[in-house]
Amino acid sequence: MRSRANSFLAVLAFADIIFLFLLFPNILANYSFFTFNWYFRWFYLHSKVHLISLANWCSSVAHWCVIAVCADRLLGIQNPLYARATWRWWKLPLVTTVIVFTCGLLTCYQHFEYFCLVRSYCRETQLYSRCLPVNAEKWFGHRPNPFSDRYQSFIAMCKLAHIFLMIILPIILLLFLNLTLLWALRKRQKHLSIGKDFNADRRQNDVHMQKTEHRVTLTVTFIVTMFTLTNGPSALVHLVMYATHEELYDLTMISSTLVICGKASNFILFCLGSKHFRLRLLKLTRKKINRKIDSITGSLVHTTKLSTASSRRTSMPVQEKKRSSSCAPLVAKNRALSTVETIYQPLLNGTHRKGDL
Repeated sequence: MRSRANSFLAVLAFADIIFLFLLFPNILANYSFFTFNWYFRWFYLHSKVHLISLANWCSSVAHWCVIAVCADRLLGIQNPLYARATWRWWKLPLVTTVIVFTCGLLTCYQHFEYFCLVRSYCRETQLYSRCLPVNAEKWFGHRPNPFSDRYQSFIAMCKLAHIFLMIILPIILLLFLNLTLLWALRKRQKHLSIGKDFNADRRQNDVHMQKTEHRVTLTVTFIVTMFTLTNGPSALVHLVMYATHEELYDLTMISSTLVICGKASNFILFCLGSKHFRLRLLKLTRKKINRKIDSITGSLVHTTKLSTASSRRTSMPVQEKKRSSSCAPLVAKNRALSTVETIYQPLLNGTHRKGDL
């Protein structure tokens, strides 16, 4: 199970899990129990911009992990020796670190893209907040924007670079890799159909490899299609908002919902689409269930033995209890006397020497 593709899939899974976890406060904010809670409002109003920025960071990491998986599959089909070769121990952590660091560098501007003003009212019992982009023309209290033009242009450039490098470019690369993958697979199938003069063993190996490549290609095709359908509208909405400088709330909510659905579908498409993963998942589930059943059964047996032993003790005859209790001091006394006798026996018998007294 330890391979380059599976390692990138593991990073993808963790990125999606963290992404959904960071959006959890936004979900809780829709319920009145949390909305009118002072502590939750204080935490949420001071951290929502940073939570969204970290979520976008994880989303960008997931995008480039999908690209890494597709590129690895493509190189494995085009060059079978590459698929069997292993990287040196430092290459995979280096590539993963570069992906995580680069995505974080390109999304860190979102921590400073908005300025949120938090105020308390009614003797500090109610908290309210309003966020404005740093390039807004109107500011709080009809005052001029306090941020410089250079700072505003820098944030605008970072936003445009994020849209192209983290949303549009991954979609283009995935489409290109997917088409190239399909073309390479079709070329391999033609090569296998032409080479009919191979022996039976080689022919069987080629057919097995062809089925594996077909299944992998089908999975990758589903991934690319789902990624394009769920992230394409988000890219268009970001471009429209960047060009018009308007907050399209409804379209943003719809595109964000599609992105979340795409994150949640990665597990189904990547993992449950693999026969090996399904069998391994069933095996691990049965193993866990059997261990749980054995532990419950063992605890029940131990409890039954303890209850049986306690019932036997309570049903012991009274005479035996008295006999055992009456004999216990005698035994202790005899033991004490035997100890004294062993120490002072020479004195009692008068066999001591002169120098002993």
